[in-house]
Amino acid sequence: MISDNRFKIGIVFALAFLTGLNFVMFPALSPVLMSPTYFGLKASAFGFLFAPQVIFIALGCLFAPFLANKFGAKLMLISGLILMLLVTFVLGFLGFRDSVFQNFPKDSLYKILLCLVALMGFGFGTSVTILNPLAASFFQNNKASAILMLQFLVGLGTSVAPFLMFLLKDLSDWYWIPSCIAVVMFVLIFALALTKIEEGDFFKLPNSIQIPHKLWMFIIIIIMYGFLEGSFGSFGIPILIGKGLTSQEASLGLSLFWAGIALNRLLFGIFAPLKDLSKIFIFSPLVVALGLVLFLLVNANLAIIVSFFLIGFFMGSIFPGSIGWATVEFPNLAVLVSGVLMAANQTGTGIVTNLLGVFQNEIIGSPIIFGLILVCVLIFILIFKISLKSKIKEAF
Repeated sequence: MISDNRFKIGIVFALAFLTGLNFVMFPALSPVLMSPTYFGLKASAFGFLFAPQVIFIALGCLFAPFLANKFGAKLMLISGLILMLLVTFVLGFLGFRDSVFQNFPKDSLYKILLCLVALMGFGFGTSVTILNPLAASFFQNNKASAILMLQFLVGLGTSVAPFLMFLLKDLSDWYWIPSCIAVVMFVLIFALALTKIEEGDFFKLPNSIQIPHKLWMFIIIIIMYGFLEGSFGSFGIPILIGKGLTSQEASLGLSLFWAGIALNRLLFGIFAPLKDLSKIFIFSPLVVALGLVLFLLVNANLAIIVSFFLIGFFMGSIFPGSIGWATVEFPNLAVLVSGVLMAANQTGTGIVTNLLGVFQNEIIGSPIIFGLILVCVLIFILIFKISLKSKIKEAF
């Protein structure tokens, strides 16, 4: 068994990048999935494809703490990773064997995709729930920073998958992307299997579990954060086009939004061990609210895009920072904290995505922005309330 700490840290953080890459595999493959030559999905069928993903990510996040407590964190992490490996392998096989598209009815292919998306979601939810406290366990004095860095790498992975599709010269070669990812994942899973993981108390749960009142407040914060991330992540381009931007400018604005989130997590992860960033964290939701007000008031395209970047930047630390902070507050519930807060994020994202999908024409634009400003203020109030007599300075 390999016990070198640097090797273990490298494996865990590399796996974080790979989980992010797998998380957006299906959205990144949208040109293939909607191509008549391949899967031939209509827009409505493509959209519904992600319903099982949200559901099974949440289930994976909720079940993982209890399964890790019973069977061990390493076994559950490997199990979640193997599920994602299986999905990427099957996708690569489907693309490599052209006869699949010629001989399989489109309905059968769609059912296969729904199963694959569900497996990917459960594998991702299980894996990332274990990875958060595992990263924190390597840095006992900087748990929140470790989780912020890990989530930065997950986010970096999500941004790389679409870029890989962009690099393809011929769409018919799409299967190389999941195939290569499957190979890399297999190597990392094999390396993880040979690594000695000291799980300690991070993955142990009390015999009787009662979620503390303060943790419920964290859960509400992350559900509301999911409203923000789901609104901009799924409907950012329509929101920007509604402000008068072209499709190309709107795509740039959304890319900068995600870049802002990633940059904030990176900077927080680097500087939190060196400086007291707790006040910046507490007031971040209010700055996001100000960014939304700026977005409403400005009309110049550059100013609109800059405001979108600032919104993303100051949103960046709220989610992983809350997981890190709650881990410091409840060290005996570390893996449960990771699971329930990851599930809360998916719940918030799922609620707002479905709501906006139904009422898109009525509420995309100023109504949704006003609603999100109110959400930011409520998040600030809850964070400020929790911060009183808390261990927030230990987290940031």
